Amino acid sequence: MSDSINPAGILNNFLKANKSDHYNFEETIDYKVSSGSLQFDMHLGGGFGPGLHRFTGINEGGKTSESLELMKNFLKTIPKARGVYIKAEGRLSPEMQKRSGVKFVNQDEWKEGTCFVYESNIYESAMSLIKELITNNEDKNLYCFIVDSIDGLIRRDDNSKSFEDASKVAGGALIASDFCKKTSVALGKRGHMAIFISQVRADIKIDPYSKSPIRQTTATGGNALLHFANNILEFEPRFKGDLILQNPSIKTPDVKKNPIIGHFAKVTIKKSANEKTNTTIPYPIRYGRTGGTSIWVEKEIIDMLYGWEFITKAGAWLKATHDFMELLTSKGFTFPEEIQGEAKLFKHIEEDKDLSAFLIEYFREQVAAVEA
Repeated sequence: MSDSINPAGILNNFLKANKSDHYNFEETIDYKVSSGSLQFDMHLGGGFGPGLHRFTGINEGGKTSESLELMKNFLKTIPKARGVYIKAEGRLSPEMQKRSGVKFVNQDEWKEGTCFVYESNIYESAMSLIKELITNNEDKNLYCFIVDSIDGLIRRDDNSKSFEDASKVAGGALIASDFCKKTSVALGKRGHMAIFISQVRADIKIDPYSKSPIRQTTATGGNALLHFANNILEFEPRFKGDLILQNPSIKTPDVKKNPIIGHFAKVTIKKSANEKTNTTIPYPIRYGRTGGTSIWVEKEIIDMLYGWEFITKAGAWLKATHDFMELLTSKGFTFPEEIQGEAKLFKHIEEDKDLSAFLIEYFREQVAAVEA
């Protein structure tokens, strides 16, 4: 049977003749980039992979901060990585940049491991930049794009419309749909990552002192992002019970005697590739840190040590179990069998970076093995 009538031959000839219409001949690039949080990563199967990810939530919910954390880790761990932050709204203050740990540069300094901020809310311009970079990419760079936010983008023709014609302006749903259809497959296949930040519409006034969370309503951006996004994460509002006090045994905060030193950010997985959909993940934020260390991963480690019963409490004393000591000794680490006070435990974990890195990887591997 000749290739012209052999099904496999027909298929091969078709693919060759229409190679500009598909990605079958291209290598699939895959990886995992850490969210910065041990708990977050474990619920996402190790972190974020290539493709489109959607972050939704109210203002001050942590969307931009987490997207910058992801950008930082992408630039540090992925070879030939570059970042582009599309600033469509008036965010990304100098303080945020300092806290993020991301190296922001101008267009002349843009190179591997750095991020360029494109300040534009014109949809065609922002999306053309993304498409140009991932299409004309002979050097095989891998890009992380943050669009902050999809709600801030406007079509070029709509930008010149009068305020009276505002109702005729294309919204985030149409813009998102157009982008997804044109670039989402190429993003994931070629190993690039895009984070689309969008707001939610809330019908209820948020009371920050309420004891129970108020569910959010519809996220902006339309149905296209629901279908094309690999992960959809909704960042929840912050309540009084989410605050982390210097002395947690005393429930009342006091600026001098018991200051607020952080809070638990909360994110609900609305869509994922595993069975964690509709799971809400709390992860700790430590105030006053810069250089991309705001996520208090050391606290997550210590909480895991308690939860796995590697460390037990007896009054003011903390005792490492025999199994934990054996594990650390086998890896060449030294660790005190007894520690007086949790503050000293935090100090030990925070100062020994190699130990912290080992414990993070150990817990990730153990959880992955259980879920496999």
